[in-house]
Amino acid sequence: MNRRQWLKSTVAGVAGLAVARQLLTTPARAQHEVDRSAKRSEPVRISGNENPFGPSQAAQAAMLQAMEKSCRYPFKESQELIALIAAKEGCSKDNVVLGVGSGEILDIVGFHFGLQKGEIVAAEPGYTQLMRAAEAQGGKSVWVPLNKKLEHDLPAMAAKMTDKTSMVYVCNPNNPTGTVVNAAELKAFAIEASKKMPVFIDEAYLDCADDYEAQTAVKLVAEGHNVVVARTFSKIYGMAGLRMGYGIMPAKLAKEVKPLSTGSVNMMGVVAATASLQDATYVAETRAKIKAGRDALIAVIKGLGKEYAEPQGNFVFFKTGMPIKTFQEKMLAEMVQVARPFPPMLEWARISIGLPEEMAVCHAALKKALA
Repeated sequence: MNRRQWLKSTVAGVAGLAVARQLLTTPARAQHEVDRSAKRSEPVRISGNENPFGPSQAAQAAMLQAMEKSCRYPFKESQELIALIAAKEGCSKDNVVLGVGSGEILDIVGFHFGLQKGEIVAAEPGYTQLMRAAEAQGGKSVWVPLNKKLEHDLPAMAAKMTDKTSMVYVCNPNNPTGTVVNAAELKAFAIEASKKMPVFIDEAYLDCADDYEAQTAVKLVAEGHNVVVARTFSKIYGMAGLRMGYGIMPAKLAKEVKPLSTGSVNMMGVVAATASLQDATYVAETRAKIKAGRDALIAVIKGLGKEYAEPQGNFVFFKTGMPIKTFQEKMLAEMVQVARPFPPMLEWARISIGLPEEMAVCHAALKKALA
């Protein structure tokens, strides 16, 4: 590369950075409006429970400022994030484990207890990552059907606990149904069960719930109960592509599972997470947007006479009245991509909340597919 070529590439790079800075000052809604006039060449992707409203402006600004530090490992920044999480959750820094998304927390805890060759009691259908990790190390999963409201059946789960049980897993809100367990009942269940074994409560979607503060079980860890709570930045914070999450757990367990982690959280994810945790306004606004989209989708589903689970996540689970494969094909024909099947409920579909313009396409597609 000669000097002239180098100068041209440098100018282009600076121009690109200027555009990036300009985008950060452009309202998110205005950025989304660009999609409205463009001809759709790909399906609306409302299958992965992603949050299309994020990351926040604060998180984007933090990443832009930290770009020059991408050559460094985020040792110092990670410790600052851990301290912030501990202060937010009311626990010790020794209770906090960072992960590459909350998925890594599920994996390392699953590996740890799978190596003990015990059983993990969990709901079906539900999120299976922890159980699959345990099974890979020789553990066994004991599946308990949901109750008639498609919520965790806590009494039935308690009945399945034996001397062989090494852990109980509760996804709250549950994925794929979106239902939450009554807060008082879950607290009582967790306190009692944790006297015999750890209780893992996956709160990936709880930030989306209407009564988040009343529902979270994180205080149980600070109170000394043998409880693990997993959180993610992928949902309410809109950082799915940045892969950041954390677990709150007893200090002894945290020390035992940390060696199983990859230790590969990245600089961009760490600084974005730090900024996001301090942006309460963004969280409140995003929760309101998700609720509005959820309510609008429920109205369409109810108008079509379809049964649905009462949702508190950023998605809705409902009965289509046809094999899920058929429903997927019908929706894809209308340029809408919905989630995978969730056995054994093979006539039920999960649809995530997208941008308003994406949901308008979805609503129209639903009316055609389910007519």
